[in-house]
Amino acid sequence: MIGEEWTTQLDTVLAAAEGEVAPAISAVVWRAGRELYARGPDRVYDLASLTKPLCTAELAMTAVDADALSLNGGHPLLPAGVTIAHLLQHAAGYPAWRALWGEGSRADVVRSAIATPRPHPPGAVHTYSDLGFLALGAALEAAGGARLDALWEGPLRWGDPRAEPTFCEERAASVQGTVHDRNASAMDGVAPHAGLFGSAREVATVAARWTTGEVPMSYVAFMRRGPGTHVLGWDTPNPDGTSSAGPRPPRGAFGHLGFTGTALWMVPAKGIVAVLLTNRVHTRAGPAPIRALRRAWFQAVWDGLGVAAAPSAPAAPAVGA
Repeated sequence: MIGEEWTTQLDTVLAAAEGEVAPAISAVVWRAGRELYARGPDRVYDLASLTKPLCTAELAMTAVDADALSLNGGHPLLPAGVTIAHLLQHAAGYPAWRALWGEGSRADVVRSAIATPRPHPPGAVHTYSDLGFLALGAALEAAGGARLDALWEGPLRWGDPRAEPTFCEERAASVQGTVHDRNASAMDGVAPHAGLFGSAREVATVAARWTTGEVPMSYVAFMRRGPGTHVLGWDTPNPDGTSSAGPRPPRGAFGHLGFTGTALWMVPAKGIVAVLLTNRVHTRAGPAPIRALRRAWFQAVWDGLGVAAAPSAPAAPAVGA
């Protein structure tokens, strides 16, 4: 279905939402490095939690590959029993979130995050957690001997709490913006859970490294599932059909969301990367509109590329009905 009809369909979904769900919406679709669709691909957005897979998970897999960290081992900075894999799978036992921006310095924020009481033992329960990734970032910086922004290389850039926001505007690559997440802002805009800014095209460039094997041990990351929906650094579609990837996402899809309205889903086995970026936090709309937009747009992507899962067969009638 790839062609003008498909492009029009994707445009129609986004045009109907722009101004309602979010002031600005950008998107790209790549397959095998070729750009098949683009809408506002160079606008800069606060990527929020896309920072987790695009930066922190890549650094973690690189460190494990270099024997600087052990996937199944811990680190002196981490609580006993917590492994790098637990943190990447959101299974270290940490609660989801905690207000840390009043703790003091960047180091104080990290120490408080690591010391947060954990209601569950490592590996027992899946709880999507910013605190777990703050702990992971501490281990990465200690192993690498530098801050995240010095360890990570790519076309994206870090937020700066002293700069003006870049939402909706096309700016030079050197311009940074104020990160929406207050914990990340307290960490000078450089945090393992949030802080990266970039465009849809730049996000696709970084995500594609996972589909081509440029990220060390990416195949291990995709195969290693924890107690919930997460593998190592990436999420997978909910089995109940409520995923942001759509009601019928492809088999082998991996992705991630960001609170500001960002989303990324990819199918590594087919070289497909689909990126949807919005600044939905600049409207008063609740979470329902962005959820509906994500599901509609990503499903249209899969349908057009011919990779969507087949519709579920209707249940057989009960005997005697």
